[in-house]
Amino acid sequence: MNVSTILLNGLWAAVFATGFGVILTTPPRALIACFACGFTGRCLRDVLMGWGVSQNWSTVTAAAVLVVVAVAIVQRRSISPVVLICGVLPLGAAVAMFNAITDLMKVSSLKGDALATASIALSANCGKAFTGTLAIALGLAAGIAVVRLIKRQDPQGV
Repeated sequence: MNVSTILLNGLWAAVFATGFGVILTTPPRALIACFACGFTGRCLRDVLMGWGVSQNWSTVTAAAVLVVVAVAIVQRRSISPVVLICGVLPLGAAVAMFNAITDLMKVSSLKGDALATASIALSANCGKAFTGTLAIALGLAAGIAVVRLIKRQDPQGV
């Protein structure tokens, strides 16, 4: 596990999340939360993967922690969904989705053994994209459940 690589990837994920925050017209006060969520999510996922946790479980955990971080940073009663969306985008299965699209284009023009090989690659990439997206959704749901539980137990209701 190379710490400098993890931090650099986290920084790029934070810039990516903040850029999407700007594109999706996130309120300026929430751009810091986009940056922090992108950085935290990607770094945590990479650290967990470095410790031997699978990519999907690392993504679930990172997405759940990302929700808690967003709630801790934003001092309002509710978090803008745009902040969470921008924060989890760097965790997405974009590479697998892109590969599935290119495999789908290949399958339409191949025959024989090449068709079989491309079909297997298409199935694998669709599976990776699906499980990656499902991991993000489960992590967000778990994070929201944790935040609701914490807020319910908070006597001051902050």
